[in-house]
Amino acid sequence: MKIKMVDVARYLGVSKATVSLAVNGKPGVNEQTRQKILQCIEEMEKNDGIIQEKEVSKTVRLFRIIKVVIINHRKQVVCDPELDLWSDVLRTFDAEARKRGYLYGLTYLNETEGDLQGIIDECNIDMVAGVILFGTEMSPADYAFVGRIHKPLIIYDYEMPDGSYSSVCIDNARAVEMSLDLLKKAGASEIQYFSTGKDIYNFEKRREAFHNTLLKRGEFPQKGDIIPLGNSIAEITEQAAAYLSAHKLPDAFILENYQVSIGVLTAIRRLGITVPQSIKLVGIDEVPDYIVPDFKLTQVRIPHVERAAIAMSLLDKEITGLWNTKIRVFAVPVLINGKSV
Repeated sequence: MKIKMVDVARYLGVSKATVSLAVNGKPGVNEQTRQKILQCIEEMEKNDGIIQEKEVSKTVRLFRIIKVVIINHRKQVVCDPELDLWSDVLRTFDAEARKRGYLYGLTYLNETEGDLQGIIDECNIDMVAGVILFGTEMSPADYAFVGRIHKPLIIYDYEMPDGSYSSVCIDNARAVEMSLDLLKKAGASEIQYFSTGKDIYNFEKRREAFHNTLLKRGEFPQKGDIIPLGNSIAEITEQAAAYLSAHKLPDAFILENYQVSIGVLTAIRRLGITVPQSIKLVGIDEVPDYIVPDFKLTQVRIPHVERAAIAMSLLDKEITGLWNTKIRVFAVPVLINGKSV
């Protein structure tokens, strides 16, 4: 009988696209996964599309998967970002899973109910040992989805308010505090914050920390201290140039993410503003050297890859029953001195 790709995908806990690539000999599937898929199809064909437990080979029976589910709300932070930020993170998930004897499956959760139910079904099949929810674009609307996954689950890059799941996040408050401390030490008294227009968890936490840190230090933040510039590097560049041309410069700016850093640096160059003489800058999250090769921005490095390894370690401990306690990890950023302060 003809075996349906969707049946193989559901049994093994991989996507239909992965099965299709394996069957058609296309790149994009590692050889171990390809062989598992082909073996599964062969055994299904022998048994009219059903794999009986007694007939499953040892290799297929031991095929346990860690599912990484990327929530995609089309904010272009994780999916289709302007820079490739996440390939090293995904490679780390893969490597850390295999190191512990698991295989790795990657799924993108979009916003349709049919897609949602299919992914929930994939996550709950026997072959899946546990799930990492890649929550960079996660929002409270996704909480119900999380509750329908009945496997050990760790959240990467987002925290549930009630602590019901272990999570591995960025210490966004510390990133902002480090930036403000450095600028204050360098003599900056009037500091403003350039943001994107995106309302994801990490950026909201940074904006909140900017005002809270000023308040803790006895300063009174103004409504206009946080200036949204746009959602893309091109838009941010134009908005930054317009703002800087029309307003008196403060002593310094904190730049919310790599898009803001690139856009503001481009605008400053266009306008001939000198850094750090006329204005001081600190960027949160690294801008690759090849983007601005002749200028070293002072930056706060966010440990993305290290957090991926920690998330996999926590998940393995939940799967094996070593830990039952829910844990929140906040990775501390690292200051990288440049020439902009």
